[in-house]
Amino acid sequence: MIRRIYPTPFGQMHLRSNDGKGVPLVLLHMSPRSGAMWELLQKRLERPTHAPDRLGYGFSDAPPWPLSLEQYAQGTVDTLMAAGIEGDIDLLGMHTGSFEAIEVAHQLGSRVRRVIVVGMPLFSAAEQQRQLEKYSEQPLKPATEGGHVLGAWRGGFAFRQPPHDLGEVHRRFVEHVLAANPGAAFRAACGYPIEKKLKSLKAPLRVFAPHDDIIEQTLRVKPLLKDGATYVDLPELGQDPFHAAVDRMVALVNRHLPL
Repeated sequence: MIRRIYPTPFGQMHLRSNDGKGVPLVLLHMSPRSGAMWELLQKRLERPTHAPDRLGYGFSDAPPWPLSLEQYAQGTVDTLMAAGIEGDIDLLGMHTGSFEAIEVAHQLGSRVRRVIVVGMPLFSAAEQQRQLEKYSEQPLKPATEGGHVLGAWRGGFAFRQPPHDLGEVHRRFVEHVLAANPGAAFRAACGYPIEKKLKSLKAPLRVFAPHDDIIEQTLRVKPLLKDGATYVDLPELGQDPFHAAVDRMVALVNRHLPL
């Protein structure tokens, strides 16, 4: 794994890259996580992979002002260009990263060969408000008794049944604490015109639908899909598929994004 930092107009971005043969695959994480969530997948794929930490997450700089989803995607595109990634690419995004993948595909146009999105956060206005309250846009404020980190730690167990992988819970906790504004990217996604963007998307689209905490929202994408798009229902998968079922996800990626 090669890790480097690249400049963008909104701050410096951290990128994890793996060598390989074939069309590069760019991996766009959910929030408030980071590109670290893709490391198991990157180790198992034989193709080149690139997993940025979105601005404000992981080891990337916090942007100087609240960004739109288009600006987050522009930062990612600038990083890919600075890293010398040329020619065709494939895109894979999850949750907030799904929206970013669609926007990156618009910005890169014909360079994007295929797009896979895993879970689509198509929340209603009321649902968006509840999510924004859950993932406050403000950074964690230190408290003497440590309560500011206890909430983030407990969040790592949400929607997950025991026995818990405490090592993975801790990794998610660290990613949450590293996020400058945990809910910033979700807020940006709330203002993204996803229906319009889906209609104008040129690259072939695959929607993977694990039955996780946003399966109800993901199902709403079905009537919005253009002819030629594919919806892949995955009822056997739930939370954290790229950790809990990485071999299954490797097989799905290789089937739907052949080299």
